[in-house]
Amino acid sequence: MYEYLLAGLPELRASEKAPITMDELREAFEVTLSDKDKEQFRLLDHHATYGTHPFIREWYRFERELNNMLVIEICKKHGLNVRTHLLGEEPDDIDQDVRNVSKMEDLYERERAIDNLRFAWLEETTKLKNFAFENVVAYYLELQMLCRWEKLTTEIGEKVFREIVKDMKKGIKLDTI
Repeated sequence: MYEYLLAGLPELRASEKAPITMDELREAFEVTLSDKDKEQFRLLDHHATYGTHPFIREWYRFERELNNMLVIEICKKHGLNVRTHLLGEEPDDIDQDVRNVSKMEDLYERERAIDNLRFAWLEETTKLKNFAFENVVAYYLELQMLCRWEKLTTEIGEKVFREIVKDMKKGIKLDTI
């Protein structure tokens, strides 16, 4: 249980400025987390799913499904073959929120909306946990998103998106979107 760690961290809100840096959070982790949990974060940073905490595996499963839903919508929009661009299985259903996000024309706002979906999933999945490791992981992932936004601009986001679509049209299988 990580009551003191979580109670001492500033609150995070989607689409707001990060109140601390990732380095500051890692410093807090260094003095607070058990060695076993520190190892879980090392695995998380390397996108490892094998042997990780069940919550981290659940997060990666959510990420894959979200990305696949977005890929399906992008492929439909651009007339591309869906099967060649999916990672794993095709989702049974496309979430209406994902459909709405995929229709957004402003790429910057679309990416923000995708992160808002991620935030919502993390909040919903951890709301019944009380100062557990899952809450620490959710905080870490949320802070990562907020810090990423401080580095992004509309121009960079649009450039990356256009490159992804161009690669998809060439038939290159992408790991993430």
